[in-house]
Amino acid sequence: MIPERLQRRPVSKALLKEMSALCTDIERELESRGDAQPLIDRWHEHADRRYEPDEFRTYWKAISKGTFVREALNPPAAFDPQVTFAEALAVLDAVRRVETSQSAQTYYLHWLEKQFPDCRISDLIYWPDEWFGDASLFRNPDGSFKSDVSLSGEEMLSYAMAKSGRRLQGAPEVSLPFPLPNS
Repeated sequence: MIPERLQRRPVSKALLKEMSALCTDIERELESRGDAQPLIDRWHEHADRRYEPDEFRTYWKAISKGTFVREALNPPAAFDPQVTFAEALAVLDAVRRVETSQSAQTYYLHWLEKQFPDCRISDLIYWPDEWFGDASLFRNPDGSFKSDVSLSGEEMLSYAMAKSGRRLQGAPEVSLPFPLPNS
């Protein structure tokens, strides 16, 4: 479970409703080839980042409108100089176990990336063979993942610390099963 101090604050239902309606208006304006910029400017008053018009035309291919709006309302992920190993591990484990909504998953992945710069932690979580640059560590010759090889959360976090050069308070010494990749 994600520690309380790291949990996102809930977004009001009124703001969710307003942004959902605004998203619909932007889509409609773009579809009719009208000037959607004033609507997009209103969107940016609440959004976590700048959005391009094409994102409103294509998001539905990957996620629902509700998720798109909730992700836009995520707070910016920030570096936390006080985060402990146990707290970061709780976030990592929640992401790995998909214990949160899709929009929260996106936020916490960005949060982990901020804590461990230049580490590509999402690749380490979801595509360890790519992260290590050696498919044979995690995949069988037929391309399927080896069932007997996986990294624990402690190992992933230890690799992230080693790759980023950031050592968290309370971090145990963890014996890593593979050498740290060069790149």
